Amino acid sequence: MVSQEHVRRFEEIFGSAGEAVLQRLETVSPRLREHVYGYIAGDLYADQTLDVRTRELVVLATLAAQGGLTEQLTVHLHTALDNGASEREVVSVLETVGTYAGVPRALNALFTAADVFASRRRQPSVGRSEGDAR
Repeated sequence: MVSQEHVRRFEEIFGSAGEAVLQRLETVSPRLREHVYGYIAGDLYADQTLDVRTRELVVLATLAAQGGLTEQLTVHLHTALDNGASEREVVSVLETVGTYAGVPRALNALFTAADVFASRRRQPSVGRSEGDAR
């Protein structure tokens, strides 16, 4: 059973974009949805060793290195930016991916990042409001 505290924490960290992903999962795999809430919000992100901003920069590098994960990369780009990462930091992380995981994967991730940056400039409300940023 999903804890309401885990749902609240997940929404606090990932906002509506992350919640939309888990809503899609609800009918397909409630078990995986519950696992994500429990592990991500209840364990991994509850660990204060890394703040959310830093953890999200690591997640961006990991997703970019795997390649082909545009939907997840988009959610985590918003989460990183909502939690204080700058566009410059994101670009630097993704450029580093090119060195260790390959330029094509870095290019795809950078193009996704450019789309997210542009969408946020057009619609500032795409991410969290100023008052919600960490």
